[in-house]
Amino acid sequence: MNSSEKRVIFLADCQSFYASVEKAAAPWYRDQPLVVAGDPERRSGIVLAACPLAKKFGIVTGEALGQALAKCPDLVVRRPRMETYIRASMQITNILESYSDLVEPFSIDEQFIDVSASLAHFQCTPLELARHIQIRVRNETGIYTRIGIGENKILAKMACDNFAKKNETGVFQLTRDNMEELWVRPTDCLFGVGTRTMNHLRQIGIDTIGKLARTPLPELKRKMKTYMKKQCDIWSEVMWRTANGYDDSPVTPDAFDRQKGIGRQTTLPYDYQNPDDINVVLLGINIKICVHKTKKPLIAWKNSVFWAV
Repeated sequence: MNSSEKRVIFLADCQSFYASVEKAAAPWYRDQPLVVAGDPERRSGIVLAACPLAKKFGIVTGEALGQALAKCPDLVVRRPRMETYIRASMQITNILESYSDLVEPFSIDEQFIDVSASLAHFQCTPLELARHIQIRVRNETGIYTRIGIGENKILAKMACDNFAKKNETGVFQLTRDNMEELWVRPTDCLFGVGTRTMNHLRQIGIDTIGKLARTPLPELKRKMKTYMKKQCDIWSEVMWRTANGYDDSPVTPDAFDRQKGIGRQTTLPYDYQNPDDINVVLLGINIKICVHKTKKPLIAWKNSVFWAV
């Protein structure tokens, strides 16, 4: 591809991924509200994923399972099966790689695809290729994907989050010609901006993405210093570039080949107050982390942590 030509990037996002995988594995749950959550017998844990039918009852990701069951007593609750979800994610990656060799996982349920050189090969438009990918992923995995399209990764991401996830086709292309559709939205619709930053921006007179994009960068940095003492210049420029849709980063297939961090988490059935009880939980998490990292038996003990030797 000529360097002067614009790239075409997709961001494919799986709808309610964990719940969709469970429904694909058990199609008799297709028309039932379903969530993936921990320990349904004790009603502890949190909702990790809720299917669209469950969301109609007001169930949201992150709420306590007991609260979800109060909203919908007939809720189907499935325990998380991470290995199954990882396999499903890799299957989708393989499908996407049949369209382009430039596929970059962004999370377990989101992947970037650079199809700049693929459109001529398949002799189709970006919208046509996106819909073809949607159909194929649905047919082969049972999972519905929403696809945002842009000339770079940040535009593709915001096209997906703000438009493709909300329209009937599940596909949207965000370009320089229709950026106004993004700019009229409040700043918390901008990728990377949460409630706290949105409130800071409102206090300096910026309540839409468009106002942020049109604010001169030196002025934005100066005003944001009132609220952010550390890394103000960097974060202000990141927001400003995002609002304007500037992103030169390539789609990198091997971005996650080197794992930078390993984590494990658990949800307690109630608040623990006793340090000894808390140490037991931390010990269990430490064991899981060390086993994942080393693949070796853990036989030495030191300061509440097992060490592989």
